[in-house]
This record gives sequence, structure tokens and C-alpha cells, in this order.
Amino acid sequence: MQIISYTLNLNLTIFVSILILFSGPHSHAEDTSIPIERRTKTVQIINKSLPSVAAIQTFKESGTKGIYNIQAGSASVIHEAGYLLTNEHVVSEIIQGNATLYGDSPKNFEVIATMKSEDLAIIKIDSEKKLPKIPIGRSNDLLLGEPVITIGNPGGLNHSISKGIISGLNRSTSTGAAFLPWMIQTSAAVSGGNSGGPLINALGQQIGTITSKQMGSENINFAIAMDRVREVLPTLLSPELRYGYWLGIEVDMYAKTAKVKSITDKSPAQFSGIIPGDEIKSINGIKISDPFDFQFEIIGFRPKQQITLEVLRKTETLNIDITIGELELIKPIPQQELDKGLTYKLFKGEWSKLPEFSSLTPIDSGTVKVPSAKIENLEIVDQYALGFDGYLKIKNEGFYTFSLSSDDGSQFIIGDKLLINNDGLHSFMALEGRIRLPKGTFPIRVTFFENSGDQKLELRYEGPGIKMQPIPEDVFFSKK
Repeated sequence: MQIISYTLNLNLTIFVSILILFSGPHSHAEDTSIPIERRTKTVQIINKSLPSVAAIQTFKESGTKGIYNIQAGSASVIHEAGYLLTNEHVVSEIIQGNATLYGDSPKNFEVIATMKSEDLAIIKIDSEKKLPKIPIGRSNDLLLGEPVITIGNPGGLNHSISKGIISGLNRSTSTGAAFLPWMIQTSAAVSGGNSGGPLINALGQQIGTITSKQMGSENINFAIAMDRVREVLPTLLSPELRYGYWLGIEVDMYAKTAKVKSITDKSPAQFSGIIPGDEIKSINGIKISDPFDFQFEIIGFRPKQQITLEVLRKTETLNIDITIGELELIKPIPQQELDKGLTYKLFKGEWSKLPEFSSLTPIDSGTVKVPSAKIENLEIVDQYALGFDGYLKIKNEGFYTFSLSSDDGSQFIIGDKLLINNDGLHSFMALEGRIRLPKGTFPIRVTFFENSGDQKLELRYEGPGIKMQPIPEDVFFSKK
């Protein structure tokens, strides 16, 4: 069952926000006169966690020239070089933003990566010193009733604390822009501005990221499970695709150390001698403690760069040199004359997942401007499938994110690569795929099926100079 909820961004007045900017939290020396009995386990966890949580303020256009909305959010430090985890909706379409760590002054941040379909984002602040990162826990063995705390920025009140329990597991919710399964439900109080802050367990580990609450209800709040963050972080960052290099190492995101899970065949990592099971201990002398460290350390690598990995192989420590390769891109088709639009074929039937289209006989075919769940002048509303074929023109080389939303299942193929698999029976849900593309025209295929209920299909993208948007009809083509 889908639980309707609302995002936690909070519109603040200019006066309140400016006041907050110059009245951040102050650190205090420990008062030794306080009885030890008052320094409970919860107090100790809070004191240890506070330096790893940031209050976020963002400026967004209001729609009126010269007037901006100032909004509050939260974030947690997950890498000592200044990388913070927050919600995508906290930083979406901002003009500028700042992050205030506990006892520190506000610092501008840069948005490094976003994933709207998961409501996750990575931001970065510049710091002259290493930041204390929050310990990252697991969410696979959570217990109903176990105690949790949140630290956030509700109503612009920096580093406010609330306490509660885990009150539900495997919930589903929506932020308005994304449908989110695999959520943790908590009774810990949250308000506007808590979005992006950590949900912390009794060990002081972050086990979730606060994202939404159920409006009109008391103490029904939701956090993205940390295991989900672990799973999607490599795709969220996609460093090889962003920077056009090839290393070929996949680490186990659920392991305690940066343990190599697999090596891409014929990759620079394979040629260098790295093997599955190796534990990466450092990169170019920089310590790697866990899989998160590895993901952030490989940001910004370049083709032909020389790196040295220190690895632990069983009981032996090895130093392995690697020359980073250049990412091989899919090739565009030779230049030729094409018509506008995509061709489609319509099939009738009842399915619970996408059918094998090659074995079916279409009941209709034609041309459309863009892929859609509804074909003009056709009155079929349930139990049908569509296949769209054609070409997509890419005007600039670079890193592209595609988003495919559907109710029910869908897939998106570009070249010979299945980039997004959003198959199965489900309500309207978006999934994203990332790819680096050269300039040119590429064959694409979009497939979709509808069982019953709503009929929705939308393909969006963002890339160099392009904000996330529905793909316009002027870049779709088909053979003459």
C-alpha cells in the first residue's frame, strides 16, 4: 500500500534565515561538575554524532523576480574530505546553499551528485581539516521498538535532537517527486528542515536518512534505509562515467572494509593483478577504511593517471600500480537522413512483466512524437503493451542521466545497452540510468506494458547544459 506523505522542505522568511546564518551553534567545554549519571548512553551518542551533522540552508527562485525562497534541510558527513549525504529534494533547483557544522560558521557547498528517483544527493564543502564522518551502519537487521535519535534542522533550529523508536519496516512513501519503497518508519519527531539528516541507532551508527513524514498523523515519519544508500551509492556517484576513465573495480558495499567484489574483464584493474577478495587499504597513500571511502577517493580520476593501491590479500600486504584507462563509449550511427518521431507497435494481452515482443503480432503500428502510455485515437486502457523504436540525437558529449517513469513496467535501451529496467507490476515509479555519450545519434528502444489501473510512461534526461526534463520531440528520429 502506498502511503502518501509530503517532503520536509520548509519555506522560511528572509529575516529568520539571516538570523540563523549568524547565530549557529556554539561548542562548550565539557562541564566536569555534571554528575556522571546524567551522561547517559544517549547523551554520549548525541555528543559524538553532533560534529558529523550539518544544518542546510538553500536559496531557490520563487517565481517572482528578485525574491527567493530560503529553505532548511540537514545532512550528515560520510567522508572526511567534506562529502555530505542529504536528500535530493533539499538541494533540487537551488541557486546557492550553505552548510553549518556544529560549532562552526556556514560554508558554501557544491552539489556533486543527485538521484531524484531515490531522493538522495551528495554535496561537498571545502574544509582545511578532515571532518568527523558519522559511522555508517546496516539496516538489514533492524528491530521494531529499538531506540533511535535524529539530529536535524527543523524550522531552522540548528542541530535539534529528537528521540523515538523504529515503528515500522519496509514501508513505502512518496516525496511527490519519487516513490520510495524500503523505508524505515520511526516515531522520532521530525519537522520541516529535518530532511536529509541522519537516523541514528543505539551504537551511534547512521541507519537511515530522514526524508518525509505522513501529514495529518502523529509521529509517522520515514527514513531511507542505509542499506539502500549502500546499494545505490556507486550509481549515484558514477565516477567512471562522470570523468570518462576506466578502472574496473567493484567493491562490496555491504562489507566492513573496502573488499573487492568483482573485477571487470580486461580492465586496468584486472591487468594490474587486483583480484576479488582483496581488501583495499589505501589509494596513493590515503587510507581506505570502508567501501564509502573507496567510492569517494576515486572521484576525479583521469585517463592515463598512475595510482598505487595497497591491498591486503589474505595475510599478505601488496602495493599494486595501476594505469587508469579511458572509458570506451558506445558509438553513434553513421550520419543518414531520418524522419522525425519514433515508430511504435501496439500489442494486446495480459502480462505481469514485459512480454517477449518478437513472438507477438501487433494489432496496430504507426509513428509518435515521443514515447507515451497513451496513443492518440486508440481507446485501449488496460492489458496492452507498446514497443517504441527509433533514434536519439545527442548534441554534446558528456555524462547523461536518464529517468524512466511508468505504471506498470518499462525498459529503456540505448545502443545495445539496457540502461533502465523498470519492469513488473507497480504503481507510478521512476528509475534512473547513467551513461557517458559522445555527440551523435543513437538507436533506442522503449518498451512498456499496462495491466490495469493508471497508464503512465515518461522518459526524461539531463546532461551537459540540460536540466532534468522530459526528452523533447525534436531529438527523436526514425528511419525514413
